[in-house]
Amino acid sequence: MIRAYHVSHPSRHEFTNVDNLKDFLEERAAALINGNGPQYLAILSFTEVALLKLESSGLRRELPGFRVLLDEENKTTITKLMPGIPYEVATWIFGEIFLGERARLGLPRNIFIPTGSGRYHFSNELSPDHFPSFIVEVGVSQSLLQLRQDARLWLEKTNGETKVVLLIFLNIAAATLTIERWQRATSPPPRKTRSGSLFVPENVQLVTYDNNTQQVTGDPLILPINLLLDVVPSHVPSSEISIGRQEL
Repeated sequence: MIRAYHVSHPSRHEFTNVDNLKDFLEERAAALINGNGPQYLAILSFTEVALLKLESSGLRRELPGFRVLLDEENKTTITKLMPGIPYEVATWIFGEIFLGERARLGLPRNIFIPTGSGRYHFSNELSPDHFPSFIVEVGVSQSLLQLRQDARLWLEKTNGETKVVLLIFLNIAAATLTIERWQRATSPPPRKTRSGSLFVPENVQLVTYDNNTQQVTGDPLILPINLLLDVVPSHVPSSEISIGRQEL
């Protein structure tokens, strides 16, 4: 998983105790906020048991915001930092746009629930229905390659339950916003990936916004409702959510 996420050696940490982990995360979070560090880290020798102890003790609240992908086989986690005003603003703005579209379509308020920071455990084994059908991943700094790996994991490792992954990448230095919509490929027919999955991820739409020129390309952003929801209510008047340049 470390190789798939292109985590460099300075962004890896061997877990020995909570204090050292806190120092590492705070240092990396500060570098990210200042534009000098990556968003994705690897914590070695760190298991779900260690994470649960961290959470049950309340110590996780003292750490920078992060989300964890667990690799129990190799006792490694991929940690995605989620700090800073740009990250929060990008998340909030899209959330407001999306909730506005939800209200326009007459969908219940609780039909889309933000997951925020948390932990996820992917495996090749069949698992109960507990993965969301629609995921939004937000990235800043140098994280576009890792965001795309997030999309592949969600689409390959959730037994077909996750159907759409939206990537939102904010390049602060260039003042640009990139949005990619990923789904399972519809043609050619499904084939097995290197991970053994029959679900082949595909980047099906690219929307960009350049704040320097105020130019939007690739819009409107289209989100098919039948892929976002397991069951589409009969009263929904449209088959898709369309977000145009005025909203972006």
